[in-house]
Amino acid sequence: MRHHKIKSKISSQILMRNVSIWNATRILEGVDVLVRDGIVAKIGGNLAGNSGEGFYEIDGSGKVLLPAGVDAQVHLRVPGQEQKETAWSGTWAAVSGGVGALLNMPNTKPVIDNLDTLRLAQEEVSGPSAETGIKVLFSAAMTRGQKGRECVDFQSLAKAGVSAFTDDGVGVADDLVMMKVLEGAAKTGLPLLQHAEVPGHGGVLASGPVQLQIGGEPYPESAELDMVTRDIRLLRKVPNARYHVLHVSCAKTLSAVDEAKKSGLKVTCEASPHHLYFTADDIKTGNSSFKMNPPLRSTADRHALQIALQSGVCDFMATDHAPHEVEVKTSNFKTSAFGTTGLETSLRVLIWLWLAGRLSKERLVDVWSKAPAKFLGIESEFGEIAEGRAFNAVLCDVQAPPSVVEENQFAGLSQNSCFVGQKLPGRILTTILRDKIHYIS
Repeated sequence: MRHHKIKSKISSQILMRNVSIWNATRILEGVDVLVRDGIVAKIGGNLAGNSGEGFYEIDGSGKVLLPAGVDAQVHLRVPGQEQKETAWSGTWAAVSGGVGALLNMPNTKPVIDNLDTLRLAQEEVSGPSAETGIKVLFSAAMTRGQKGRECVDFQSLAKAGVSAFTDDGVGVADDLVMMKVLEGAAKTGLPLLQHAEVPGHGGVLASGPVQLQIGGEPYPESAELDMVTRDIRLLRKVPNARYHVLHVSCAKTLSAVDEAKKSGLKVTCEASPHHLYFTADDIKTGNSSFKMNPPLRSTADRHALQIALQSGVCDFMATDHAPHEVEVKTSNFKTSAFGTTGLETSLRVLIWLWLAGRLSKERLVDVWSKAPAKFLGIESEFGEIAEGRAFNAVLCDVQAPPSVVEENQFAGLSQNSCFVGQKLPGRILTTILRDKIHYIS
């Protein structure tokens, strides 16, 4: 079921010539890369004479080769939400965006909170994963039905192969339940991903022009900050637990995370591309692709996120790719669904940050691939292009002039992207996952 926007080829022997390689630890200019059976055999100058016959050649002149992306927050909508995204469309969207591995969120129908549903989801992605080469990892809910009342069976789900636990979409509000969640997850060694939102605030957009226009309560930063502050307080009683804040949106949360890190707690966090690029002032009236949870905030908050991403206070980028059908993303901000897609534009946002001098080459690779790969325990497969390692990479023209993001460019099923109409720099040319070569049209 190959995607019509992507042309694919399989080759067990690949020679990429005259390319620049960006890794998180070093940059190599104008080298050749020799790949045998999906493993990097040699990196060096003028390797054409060493390749022998039967190698499929790719010209990398003037282009950059990066490790394939690792996205630790993706809504594949598997199982049960085929009207939003399918395992096929979601994995092809990942290929289109240069992403090689992703973590699926559990707020599906039914919720992934038990072994039967987990196995159903794993079976559903097996075919698309095999064809595309995308590695799909799964998170399970922290509480049954994501209702915040009763913990899931952490041990059985961990043994069945989940990589994290999260009630993404809702925060666990009850202190006692959250304490049990921390204790249960700590025994597995897997991270807890908290959607930090104290319920009851009633807001859909942060303070800004469109929020004032639609009326109603603004979505306050305290909804995020108060839950993170509570969680860190509880975490001090369970210091072995790994606690991660999803899609941070405000500067004060970053300060709380930084303080917790410095005190020795296992606290991490991420930023989404839309929070790194837009502010509340950029929201387009009637375009509910700009309605996401948490919302876009102030210019100062965006600036703080960008600084934190470069400094390491913010550990990596994750898209919170949240596809929706047209019927639930109406022009009414008050009633439309939360969420924007992100898999296919996230690397170009990072390139934009690099070109603006806000992200180094090395740190770009770190937040794009190496750090999330380590976070999810797949660092042996993703995060670095080096001899002896699996060849999971994306070839880009990082100097390609800005071009308009258009709906018809997307490989995913849904087009509810807040980046539609924006001019983003860079161009993704080819995603290579071991021996699977995907050319992006």
